[in-house]
Amino acid sequence: MKCTLRQQQLLDIIKEKQYVRVEELSHLTYTSPSSIRRDLTRLQNAGLVRRMYGGVTLPEPISGVAGFYSRYNANVREKRAAAGRAATLLQDGMTLFLDGSSTVAYLLPHIAARTDITVYTSNLQTALDGLQQGIRMVCLGGEPIADRPTLSGPLTYRAINERMADICFFSAKCVDENGIISDPTEEQNYLKQLMMQSSKSSVFLCDSTKFGTRSVYTLCSLGQVNYCAFDRPYTALRCPCQML
Repeated sequence: MKCTLRQQQLLDIIKEKQYVRVEELSHLTYTSPSSIRRDLTRLQNAGLVRRMYGGVTLPEPISGVAGFYSRYNANVREKRAAAGRAATLLQDGMTLFLDGSSTVAYLLPHIAARTDITVYTSNLQTALDGLQQGIRMVCLGGEPIADRPTLSGPLTYRAINERMADICFFSAKCVDENGIISDPTEEQNYLKQLMMQSSKSSVFLCDSTKFGTRSVYTLCSLGQVNYCAFDRPYTALRCPCQML
């Protein structure tokens, strides 16, 4: 496909931000939302972008379940250590939110060792893996985000808002020295924020390979989280947080 000047401009913005809403593209390019949507349709038909609820992202080289397991199998020792620390908060009879991250998925064996725990998740693969381990899993509805097994959209938002969990366990791509937690996907951030708001407490799991990094969209700060579970001490951290 030969892109117009504006379509190339849209691609450049999407590559930089990784996820962009239609309204933001309209503002940045001084173009009407309807024209932006027509351009995005043409770009999607050419396989250059992936449209999703409210916005657009780039298609992943490795997508869906394969992409999830690719992330799951990276930094395994660190993720297991962080999950082990987070698991010290688990008690029988709890209700939990698990986000769509591969790091949080390492909590499943610890949850399976408990009794009468109910888990709500927006990740289809996490739900299936939990069911295979005998956990009572509830998969929140919605539409897949960019061919990933994570669901989102109005149905997901409503399902989260209608529940109150004991703990929300979540992760993200980055956490910098000032305690700012960030992620390249705005939609994922929004889901995590809703889960945190609908939980009595929140736990941030993060492996040390993500220390000292920053991404496009800010999720929250460590000061807004009840507990942090890292595989090792974050010595360069310049803000207080409750370590497990």
